[in-house]
Amino acid sequence: MRTDSATPIGAWAECVGSPYVWSTWGHLLHSIRTGENAFQSLNGKDIWNYRAERPEESAVFDRAMTEFSRGGAEAVIGAYDFSAFHHVVDVGGGRGLMLAAILTAHPRMQGTLFDQPGVIAGAEAVLEAHGVVDRCRMVSGSFFESVPEGGDAYVMRVVIHDWDDDEAIAILKACRRAMRETAKLVLIERIIAPANEVPATKFMDLHMLALPGGRERTRDEFSDLLAKSGFELTRVVPAGRINVIEARPY
Repeated sequence: MRTDSATPIGAWAECVGSPYVWSTWGHLLHSIRTGENAFQSLNGKDIWNYRAERPEESAVFDRAMTEFSRGGAEAVIGAYDFSAFHHVVDVGGGRGLMLAAILTAHPRMQGTLFDQPGVIAGAEAVLEAHGVVDRCRMVSGSFFESVPEGGDAYVMRVVIHDWDDDEAIAILKACRRAMRETAKLVLIERIIAPANEVPATKFMDLHMLALPGGRERTRDEFSDLLAKSGFELTRVVPAGRINVIEARPY
């Protein structure tokens, strides 16, 4: 719970302890019965618009995502070799902690951080604190429409699990349009294990159903999703509690 912990969860505890989150869990039976998003049913809008109207809740969520990046970045960099890339585009990268960690590990690399305007506004301080702001361009926009061009690696950390298949495919297709044929797509996501294994990911799958309306996926489901978006899954690299899913355009 300490802010100086190597794997902090204080902001996440604050986020999931918020009334709008636990009241949604109280509406979980609706999702179990119908397969529909409990938050939308309870509030009449999706969680992203709800937070956009409440900057204080958005700030807590952004801090929680930054903490998760801090806790997992070292494992990802240790498991997956980014050294072949010259320019990494972090799509939906929040305040930039994951990208900052990648750039710190590779001093000659350039980066582009891409997220919504309100999120990007808080990123410069994070990038400057890690000494990489001079090697990182910050761009705002919607990843449903387009993402920045010019990268040879496009990274998304726990982004795709926030969305259902149609929305996830729209995001992935936007990346595909921006990518050269030689570029790589790098998804950092949980993968659902076989029955009676890794229950934490299955619990998170319920969380995604109830709140943002997304889902965790199996390896085969990721492969199918990528194929529908113009990619071929090339390998999956375990990185602690999460996985690095690499794909190439076709």
